[in-house]
Amino acid sequence: MASFFRTVDNGIKLSSLLSIPDVSDVHTMNKITSDELNRLVTHEDAPEASQPLGHLLSHIFKPFKVPLPHVSELQIPLKKIIHPNEHVRSQYHGLSPDSLVPLYDIETSTRNWDLPVTPPGGGSDSDTSGSSHGAPASQDPEDAESATYEEIFASFMNALAGCLSASQPLLESECYATRTWSAANAHKALPGSEIKRKPDLVLSDDVTAKWGNIRVSGELTHSPYKPAMRLGKAADTHAYLMMSEQPWRRFALILSFTNAYRHLRVLLYDHSGGAVSTRFDIYQQPDLFSHIIAVINFGNLECVGYDSTISFTKHVSPPLSKNIREYRPIKNIPRRSSSADPAASTSESLDEMLGSQDPSSDDNLESAVSDGSGSDDDLKSVVSDDSGSEERLTDPEDAHEGNSNESTTQMEESPSSLPPVQPTMVSSAPLLSLASQIPQDLTESISSVTPHPSQFPYSVHSPEPCGKIRVGDAVYIIKRILSASRGLVGRGSICYLASLGDEDFIIKDHWVLGKRDDVIFNEIEMMRLMQGVPGVPELVDYWLVTTSDGEVDITRNYRKKERRSTKGTSRTHVRLVLKPCARPLHMFRTLKEFVRAIRDIVNIQRAAVEDRKILHRDCSLNNAMILDDLDLSKGFLIDWEFAVRITADNRYPIGGTGTVPFMSRMLLSQVSLLQQQVIAEAEQKKLMSAQKLKSKSKSKKAPALKTPKTSSDSIALPVSHVVQTFSDDLESLFFIFAWVCIKFCGPNGAVRQERVPNSLLDRWTSLDLASCAAFKITFFANPLDEQRLLNEFHPYFKPLIPLAKDWCAALKDNMVHPVTFDAILDVLNSHLDELCDDEELQTTVTMLKKSAAALNSLKRVASLSLPMPKRRKSEDSEAETSE
Repeated sequence: MASFFRTVDNGIKLSSLLSIPDVSDVHTMNKITSDELNRLVTHEDAPEASQPLGHLLSHIFKPFKVPLPHVSELQIPLKKIIHPNEHVRSQYHGLSPDSLVPLYDIETSTRNWDLPVTPPGGGSDSDTSGSSHGAPASQDPEDAESATYEEIFASFMNALAGCLSASQPLLESECYATRTWSAANAHKALPGSEIKRKPDLVLSDDVTAKWGNIRVSGELTHSPYKPAMRLGKAADTHAYLMMSEQPWRRFALILSFTNAYRHLRVLLYDHSGGAVSTRFDIYQQPDLFSHIIAVINFGNLECVGYDSTISFTKHVSPPLSKNIREYRPIKNIPRRSSSADPAASTSESLDEMLGSQDPSSDDNLESAVSDGSGSDDDLKSVVSDDSGSEERLTDPEDAHEGNSNESTTQMEESPSSLPPVQPTMVSSAPLLSLASQIPQDLTESISSVTPHPSQFPYSVHSPEPCGKIRVGDAVYIIKRILSASRGLVGRGSICYLASLGDEDFIIKDHWVLGKRDDVIFNEIEMMRLMQGVPGVPELVDYWLVTTSDGEVDITRNYRKKERRSTKGTSRTHVRLVLKPCARPLHMFRTLKEFVRAIRDIVNIQRAAVEDRKILHRDCSLNNAMILDDLDLSKGFLIDWEFAVRITADNRYPIGGTGTVPFMSRMLLSQVSLLQQQVIAEAEQKKLMSAQKLKSKSKSKKAPALKTPKTSSDSIALPVSHVVQTFSDDLESLFFIFAWVCIKFCGPNGAVRQERVPNSLLDRWTSLDLASCAAFKITFFANPLDEQRLLNEFHPYFKPLIPLAKDWCAALKDNMVHPVTFDAILDVLNSHLDELCDDEELQTTVTMLKKSAAALNSLKRVASLSLPMPKRRKSEDSEAETSE
C-alpha cells in the first residue's frame, strides 16, 4: 500500500494528512482544496507586446518551436463541420460536402462552428460548474437531443487540432501521442478517484480517460470569471486529483472558458499554489487561441506539466503461484521476460495510425481533421467530444465507476549525450489484468510497456523495471515507486527504488521550500553530519532538476512577480540518490521483525541526538523503513530534510514539525494554537470587510465573504516557532505503531479490507488540529479510549497488545515529564524477547518453498514453450566425420 503524506508546514494544508478527510460530497472537497490555495494564486495582468501570451504561457511553452499557420489559412471540409452554425448554412449552402471552407471567418470574427454563447437552458445566467449544458438554440432539433455544450466544444477543439496538423505537418513530428478532447465525463464521474468529479472537458491519449492519465482538463461557464466562483473551486479539485494520481507532474493545467464561453484563461497548479494566465478572447484573438491549443495538443509533454527527465516503461511477467501481497525482496533477481516482441501484435505506430499520405492533399486533410477515421460515421465518433462513446446517463450521480485499462507505450533509449528522456507513444495491451494478457502461443512470460508517467499505476507491487530517471549525467532504471505524497501545496515527494549497473539505490524526488542554498541543501548537510550512524542512508549524489533548456526548475519562474502573500512559497526541484535500499516498515515479514525495526529506529534517534546533536523532527510511516542485512533485518530512518541542529531552547521553525496523524500531543497543541490565531485573524478581517460593505450598501445583512484564494498585498505571516524535543519523535513512533496495527491485517503490507467505523485514527487525522490534539490528550487520560484502541487492533496484531499497554503507560505523562530513550527501549526490548521466533522461521521456510515452486514452474513452462531444435542431418554427418 502506497501511503500519502506531507509534513506540516507554515499553514496547514491538505497534503499534511496521511489520507484526505472522509469527504462524500464534491462541494466539501471543493471547499477544502480552495482553502488549500488561500492567498497562493497569482493572476497575470494584461500581457506586454513582446509576450502576447503573457509571462506564464510564454515560459511553460518555451519548448514548442514549430511555426504555426495564420488562422485564415485553416480550412476544413464542409462535411466535417459536424455542428454548423447559421452562417455556415447560409454562406456555403449548395457547395459540395467535400468543399474546403475556412474554420474561422475573418470578416465576421466568428468561428464556423455552432459554439454556444447563451446560458445553459437558454435563459438563466446562473451556471453550475460540472453540470451538463444544453444545446445551442441555433442547432437543429435532431442534433440538440444529442450534443451538449461540452460536446460541441470538444469536437471543435479536435477539429481545430486536425486543421492545424493538416496545415503544418511538423506538428505530428512533435506529438508523442494521439491526444483527443472528450466530454464523455461531463455526465459521469471520471474514474480513478474516490472523489466523484465530472470535468466538462478532458484531453487524453487514445485510452479510456481517468485521473491517472489525462493531460489537461477544461471547465465551461457562462458567468464572468471570479477567482472564488464555483468553476474555480471545481478546477482546484481537478488539479488536486491530477497531481495526486500523477505525482511526478511538475504542474497541472486547467482551461477555463467563461463569460459566455468566449474568454479563455489557463490555470496552472503546482506545489507552490496556482497561477492564472491573462484572458484570451477566442473570437477576437483567434491566433493566440490556436497557438494555445496547438501547444497543448502537439507540444512537448513538458509544456503541459510533465518532467522531461523521467519516463516510464514497464516489463510485466504473469504471476505464477505468487501471492500479490507477498513482498518481494529488493535484491531478488528480476523474472526474465520473453525475447519475443510482444508489442508487435498489439501495437501500431503513430505513423500507421495517421497514415503516410501527403498532408497537402484533400483526402489527408479530411483524415487529419477526422483523426484518422475513414467514414463520415466514424468521423462523428472520433472528432466528437466523447471519443465514440454514445453512453449517456440520466442520473450521473448514480453512475458506477468503471474500470479503465491502462494504455501502454514504448520508450526510446537515451543517447549518450543524455538529452531529456522522452517517451514514444504507441497503442498496446492493457496491464491491469495480467492473467488475461497471456497469449495462447506464449505461456512463459509477457513483456508489456506503459507510456510515460501519466499512465503508470504506482504501487509497491509494480513489476520491475518500470522506467528511467535522470540525476545529473546518470540515468537510473526505476524498479518501483516506494512512496508518493498527495496534495497540491507541499513537497510533492516521491521515493523510487532505482538501479545503476548492478547496484540498487533510493531516489528521492521532491520540491524543497525556498531558493537559498542553506534551505535547499539542508537535508544534504544533515546527512553529511549523520554519516557513519547505522540505520541512516548514505548520500550518493544530488541534483537540482533542470528543464529541457537547462534551467533549474523553480516554481517562482512561472510567476511574473511575487505578491506579499506569496513570498517565501517558491520551491526548487531536487533529487537525492541514497543507499542502501530498504523496504517500508509496513512490509515487515513477522511481528518480531516489526517490533525490532521500531526498536532500531529508537536507537537511530538516540545516536542522532546524543552523538551528533541532530533532531529528526519528522518521524512518520513512510520515513520508517526495514533494511535487509546479511544476518538480520534492521530498522532504517530516512527523510532528514527537516532535521535541525539541537538548540539550547529547543525552538525551531514550524516547517517540518511532523505529519498530522503521527504528531505528538505537545506539538499538535502548539501548532493548533497557531492555526486558531490565523483563523481568528482571518475572521476578523472578514468581519471588518463585511461591515464596510454593509455601511456602503446600507444593507441590513451583508453577504458572507468567500475564501479569497487569490494572492494579495497583505503581509505574509511570520515564520512561527515551536518547542520540540526527541520525546515528541518517540511519541510519534507509538502512533506509527498503532496505525500499522489497525490499518493492516498481516505481514508483507497486507491491507485491512474492512473499515473500522469511527476509528480513533480518523479522529487523529483532521484539518482541525485542535480536535486532533484534544482526542490524543483524551486518549492517554481516559482508560476507555486506550481499550478502544486495543479493540481496533486487527486480530493478527493481538500478540502486541501487552506491548501497546506498556508503551501507553510510558507515554502517559510525556507532556509534563518527557519520556527518555531508556524508558522506551526497555519497553520494546522486554516485549521483543517474549515474541517467539517460530513465526519468523516458518515465514522463511514458506518463502523458500514458494520460491522453489515458482522456479520449478518456470522451468516446466520454459521447456514447453522453448523446445530444443532438432539437429540437421548435415550436422550429424559432420559430427561423425570429426569422430
